[in-house]
Amino acid sequence: MNARAFSITVRRSMLALGVSSVALGAPALAQEAATAPLVDAGEIVVTARKTNERLQDVPISVSALSGDQLRENGAVDVKDVLRNVPGLSFSNVERGLGNYNIRGVSTVASSPTVGIYLDDISLVTVATGFSGAFDPIFFDMERLEVLKGPQGTLYGGSAMGGAIKYVSARPDTALLSGSAAAGFAATAHGAPSYNVEGILNLPLVTDTLAMRTGFLYRREGGYIDNAPGTVRNSNYSSTPSPDYTPLVQDALSSRTVSNHNKADSFVGRLSFQWEPDATWSIRPALFYQRYEQKNPSQFFLGDREELTSSFRLPQSTVDKAGIYSLDVGKSLGNVDFASLTAYFDRTLNWERDYSFFIGGLVPPLYSFTSPNLSRSRTTQFSQELRLSSGGPGDRFKWVAGLYYSHQDDNLYQIASTPGATPIIGTEVGYVGDTTTKAKQYAAFGEATFSITDRLDVTAGVRLFQIKQVVDILGDGPFNGGLTLVEGRKSNEKGVNPKVGISYKATPENMIFASAAKGFRPGGPNRFQVNPVLCAADLDRLGLTAAPDSFDSDNLWSYELGTKNQFADGRVTLNGALFFTDWKKIQQQLNLINCGFSFTGNAGSAEVKGAEIEGRVNVAGGFQIGGNATYTSAKITDAAVGTAVQDDDQVLAVPKWMASAFASYGFDVGADWRAQVRAEYQYQSSARRMFDRVQAVTFSDAEGGLVPNLAEFRESYDVVNASISADNGATVLRLYVNNLLDAQPWLDVNLGAGNDAATTLRPRTIGVEVRQKF
Repeated sequence: MNARAFSITVRRSMLALGVSSVALGAPALAQEAATAPLVDAGEIVVTARKTNERLQDVPISVSALSGDQLRENGAVDVKDVLRNVPGLSFSNVERGLGNYNIRGVSTVASSPTVGIYLDDISLVTVATGFSGAFDPIFFDMERLEVLKGPQGTLYGGSAMGGAIKYVSARPDTALLSGSAAAGFAATAHGAPSYNVEGILNLPLVTDTLAMRTGFLYRREGGYIDNAPGTVRNSNYSSTPSPDYTPLVQDALSSRTVSNHNKADSFVGRLSFQWEPDATWSIRPALFYQRYEQKNPSQFFLGDREELTSSFRLPQSTVDKAGIYSLDVGKSLGNVDFASLTAYFDRTLNWERDYSFFIGGLVPPLYSFTSPNLSRSRTTQFSQELRLSSGGPGDRFKWVAGLYYSHQDDNLYQIASTPGATPIIGTEVGYVGDTTTKAKQYAAFGEATFSITDRLDVTAGVRLFQIKQVVDILGDGPFNGGLTLVEGRKSNEKGVNPKVGISYKATPENMIFASAAKGFRPGGPNRFQVNPVLCAADLDRLGLTAAPDSFDSDNLWSYELGTKNQFADGRVTLNGALFFTDWKKIQQQLNLINCGFSFTGNAGSAEVKGAEIEGRVNVAGGFQIGGNATYTSAKITDAAVGTAVQDDDQVLAVPKWMASAFASYGFDVGADWRAQVRAEYQYQSSARRMFDRVQAVTFSDAEGGLVPNLAEFRESYDVVNASISADNGATVLRLYVNNLLDAQPWLDVNLGAGNDAATTLRPRTIGVEVRQKF
């Protein structure tokens, strides 16, 4: 049986049982009837190693949540479930601007450490202060997989810490089906939210050709008000040296808008499945997503008690992406062939109020209004070809392939101040246009040999070459005049090896160990930093000029893990120990006073940690479970020319993460099944910046340094609860997220002329109904 046929058989057998492909090791669990048979682990299928495998058989740490679980959790995107996934964390709450990290491999730099994939299509973009990871909205997803540890063999250099895989639902050529859903939610201190969606699976030629299509619209109500008031600027003191009192000024804003950070999302999907015969699978697909947030979710710091800002201008974020693909599979007897051709096109328009930032750089301009527009555009063509062993029971399993991609990233930015010509000689304070062209070539392979029925060994390797060319144009007084860089190039070749071994004491108890190398290419810096304008910041780092480029970084990661099920599957217990040796870490270094940044190599680090997750079906539909992760990620050899010190925590890595849940399912009448669920999530504090101090100008024009209040993000915890009822065709769900209305300061920004922070969405109570046919 080929891999595609095996997957279809599994899905249909699960439909017959009335269950979904649930990750038993995952912390959030699907509803299970007390009298129904327990889900056999052989029916839990993931594609973490680009072949269909039982989750409990994969000899690496993988967390997976099914589409049903995502819906039950009311998850909109991956940030809504990451606190339930051991070892996965992030920085920046805004969709489309975030940075993800897995097991302490975290960075705030242009090249991410976690790969983002939709149906094996890479969605990695260059990260800047104006764009970040693309976040697909959970819509018609079959499951989410989180792969931990370097995945460079099968997924490439962008997955040196791990990978997040979105797997969309495939058209079914046999069954006419569909669903419709609508929901409404009320947020404390905010505006209501609502959503509507529809999905249709239509066989056009039974067992040969099918179409699957759907749409989603979601309004996320705002909870930040904008009103006239004051603004605090911690870069200045209202008192003379050495007494430090952060400067507070009238924001000079006349905008009064309630709940101004509302957001609208639209998602459309269309795919076809054509199976001319049992050996062919051809799937063209289109995914389109448009996300618009009217204003950012920042609130001003100071004496305010409410979530309020005082910006002078509206500040929209519009993130549009289209993903077009053709996935072809062919069974050649004992070998399966796969071809994946894809085109990814993303545009992110980012409008911001720079009045306070520019007014901080040039105080006479404080009373002027300064709009900023940044436009990021990514286009990528990719082609992957694979051959793999075709029999799931083969003693020797292997996959080998070739990969090519051509990606263009462009950032255009213009900041202007109407009326500023008499003061700075122009209204355009800064204009920049940076284009990065990158080509990747790779050959990869991975093989597993079963020495005995219980003992497997795995080895893999990826050979790659990455070529980059950067063109930079910058102009304006805040750039120090015209700078032009043409054809700044880099060319890197490398090898990513991996080895592993696994042993099954019983069919449901496995231990495994692996060693893998992760790699991330270096390259040219994408900003030309003026050494005169930024002299004070550079001097603080011991530099006279910012480097033109940064080196590649690499790591070796080692893992010892175990996966276990006991008591006929009623108890699941998985755990792992991991150690990572990371060299020449790439980090973004912010020059706060002049507004520029560059990527540098911040030295070496060691990451040590452990994670455990489990679930117990206690009795009669009652389940408990949870997970905990400990991560010690510390700099071991700080580099000169950075603010990093030995023993500093790596950025954005909480030392402790934990979650726990309890659920109880019970019958309501003859046809309905209800489930009550509560969960608790915790994250400890995490370092946000390496700088221990920030530069300050006192009222007597003296310069000085004060403690950096944005050095750490505080710890926080969240409580969620829900109750649902399901009769097989209709699902009703009532939920409350952030039950205790926790409002931690997550992303504190003290370097842009207006002290601000973000927080979690306040307490939200909602209801959703879903009808299936």
